[in-house]
Amino acid sequence: MKNVENYLNSVGKQFVKRSRAILKNKGKGGGRLEKSIRANVKETADGYSLQFFMEDYGTFVDKGVKGAGGKIPNGKYKGTWGGRRWFINYKGKRQDSPYKFGTGTGKKDGLTKGIASWTRKKGLQPRSEGGQYMSPKGLNYLIRRNIWIRGIHGISFFQKPLGEAINSVLDSNMLDAIKKDVLDGLIKAGWKKE
Repeated sequence: MKNVENYLNSVGKQFVKRSRAILKNKGKGGGRLEKSIRANVKETADGYSLQFFMEDYGTFVDKGVKGAGGKIPNGKYKGTWGGRRWFINYKGKRQDSPYKFGTGTGKKDGLTKGIASWTRKKGLQPRSEGGQYMSPKGLNYLIRRNIWIRGIHGISFFQKPLGEAINSVLDSNMLDAIKKDVLDGLIKAGWKKE
């Protein structure tokens, strides 16, 4: 079944390439998440398994996180927010995010640490309306509160390529690979093509 294995490896490589391209296109490339995306073909008792891997937090980037809802008093996002967020699943359908801020199931202070790391990495030096510099702690609080209330839309960087990979496995090229492996097996077993 070498042809099937090779075909599945090529589907996996396309998946990785496509996922990384979507991350970059959405401004989320170049980090640990992008580097962690990989595919692996594993032989099993029933045939082959095509497995996909990424950092755990990638599922939140992919599927988004619902906000807790609330009011933002001023700024670009001023208003009352319900916090509903969604993503496009591998079937191409819009689906509500299964994750929500405020459930207590995430890492303690995960959002706080993540925002602090991001603002340091970006070297942000914000000013208030009066021209005064805001402390990094103050900036991190405002960003964190905004995300907490509004949530994060998913970017489907994993879902879309997953749907494409599923369709690839079901297309005629896969059937050609199976046919070639069957014929190769028959020839090795002594069957002669006429």
